[in-house]
Amino acid sequence: MNVHSDPLVDDYLRRLDAAASALPTHRREELISEIRDHLQEALRQEPGSDEAAVRNLLERLGPPEEIVSAAQDPAPPGYLVAPYPQTNGSAIASVLLGVLWIGWVGSVLALVFGYRARREIKNSAGSQKGSGLATVGIILGWIGIAILLAAVAAGLALVASSAASPGGTPVPVYSS
Repeated sequence: MNVHSDPLVDDYLRRLDAAASALPTHRREELISEIRDHLQEALRQEPGSDEAAVRNLLERLGPPEEIVSAAQDPAPPGYLVAPYPQTNGSAIASVLLGVLWIGWVGSVLALVFGYRARREIKNSAGSQKGSGLATVGIILGWIGIAILLAAVAAGLALVASSAASPGGTPVPVYSS
């Protein structure tokens, strides 16, 4: 069976080419050629190469992404390669809005961005950092809300006390 005539193999090779796009051109072409040759040889040796046999062969070969990952050049000895986690932008926005308040609208936005940042960081599988910033933004947001509520309560108390006192009415003076 010719490898190029099977749509499953063609699809697999297209996925492999897409996954290998980050590799240098010569390495990508070499990898695809090796896999294509391997598939041709394996299908020639397979008695009755039907669709099930092709699927089994492709499953044994593994996902294209794993093949590309294994084909990438390892790091030079003595160097650790680890992705550097980036600070979540929502966490930074949360802290800034919590500090600035912006007429207490910033406090509400600090809460929104802070909780959103914590959720995004939790779901990022370690690729993002900034949970502490998000927490600080949330705390500052709640402090801003508490100050707003205290100011509103004080304002209402002031209005209530001024309405209860006679204010501008003259007090009668009795003389004997």
